[in-house]
Amino acid sequence: MLTWMQHHKKYLIVTIWISTIAFIGAGFVGWGAYDFNLNRSSNVAIVGNEKISYSEFNIRYNQIFNYYNQISNGGLGEEDAKKLGLENVALNSLIEDKLLLNFAKDLGLNSSENEIIQKLAETRYFQNPVGDFNKTLYYEILSANNFTPKDYETILSNEAIIDKLNKIFNIPSKEDELKMLAASYFMQDSLSIAEINYDKKNIKINEDDLKKIWNEHKEDFKTEKIYEISTYFLPIGDKKFDDNELEKFYNEDNNKLNYRDENGKIMDFKSSKDKLTKDYALMQLKNLANAKFLELKNNKEQFQKDENISDLSTYYPLEVLSKVKSGDILRPVKYKDGYMIVRLNKIDPVRIKTFEEAKSQVLPIYLSNEARANLKNEAKKELENFKGVNIGFVSRDSLRDSDKVDDKILNDAEFSYFLMNVFNSDQNSSYVILNDNKAILYKINKQKLNISSDKLKQYKNMLERNLQTLKANEIKEELVEELRKIYPIKIYYKGN
Repeated sequence: MLTWMQHHKKYLIVTIWISTIAFIGAGFVGWGAYDFNLNRSSNVAIVGNEKISYSEFNIRYNQIFNYYNQISNGGLGEEDAKKLGLENVALNSLIEDKLLLNFAKDLGLNSSENEIIQKLAETRYFQNPVGDFNKTLYYEILSANNFTPKDYETILSNEAIIDKLNKIFNIPSKEDELKMLAASYFMQDSLSIAEINYDKKNIKINEDDLKKIWNEHKEDFKTEKIYEISTYFLPIGDKKFDDNELEKFYNEDNNKLNYRDENGKIMDFKSSKDKLTKDYALMQLKNLANAKFLELKNNKEQFQKDENISDLSTYYPLEVLSKVKSGDILRPVKYKDGYMIVRLNKIDPVRIKTFEEAKSQVLPIYLSNEARANLKNEAKKELENFKGVNIGFVSRDSLRDSDKVDDKILNDAEFSYFLMNVFNSDQNSSYVILNDNKAILYKINKQKLNISSDKLKQYKNMLERNLQTLKANEIKEELVEELRKIYPIKIYYKGN
């Protein structure tokens, strides 16, 4: 599934757009705290006159992660997300949005206060049980997601402006275009296929070629920024609290508003007790942590341990550490189940890795390039005398018939990807590379068009929507490429 999604990335991203409104309402579901390896600038990137903030980056990453996680039936993990490069997908999609936003504003497009109010009023997450906009709920949800109303409403304003720009991409469809698209959708091919494999173990590693890849892409191989620190940790421990004491904390100062279920409903005391107990223990511990901070600052106490952390160490106060000088001691910060006091000893800045340091990262790229090149050469040779196994007639949206195509050759996802490539190609005989070690050869034996006027009428609305999307995406893609030449792009994102 992961391989299939890697190949589908360009096509999937077109369908991903989920409005920020829905995402904010749903919450960050545990991924909003993902810390990208940035240079700790106040922005992820600047495109023309528009900035990409940490919050926007986090939102877009979550949108994309949740979409991919959904189509993989909830099986997508952090490592899979890194292999797919979802953080880069998120960044690139935001850059394209900002290019379009610059262009839209230069055209004189803008949004009104009424448009933003309308968007807010229509957002069900901000509505009370009878469907009216609830200002208190709105502020609470934004606060829970670390958003200010000003920042959120700016995002809504930008969305409204881009919505207006998108209307110029909606070009009416002609009847001939619909018939051509219908022919593409309903054409059936009788295919013969065969699998060929390649073993990476056959690749002889050329050190000079490895160094060439490193030299050409050395900017991509950098060390992490390292913070040399000393720490002192105060855990909350397992202290027990009286229920009356906890219930008083739950009710005072509207603390109960901090405890909500997945639907945003305030939980009762009993349901929130576990999290409530932890919060109360942290509050009790804070005074002790502040006292320990003063002892450490006055050299009356010693730090517990020295350690080195990187920009990926999300539990630590990295943003603060990057702004203080060596020897400074930070005030206590929440760390896991307790408080951590940190002293910055030294910062080791980012630098380009030497070839030897980067070799383990360069090698997979080299092996992948070599494997695909060798696999293509092998596929071209095999095509000369190719016969294969006839799997009968298939269309663009056919499902795999396990009696004709064994899942050891192609699973369901690979079969869909294979057919997409076959029907997007103008070759009667060719091959589809699935990954670094497998390709499928194919030959079109016969073709037939399975479409009638009734069928065309039945699918007309779907065809019109798809045709409009295809034309809009094509125009937008060309426009974005031109806009890259007009608006400067400064990227502070350094990658993982």
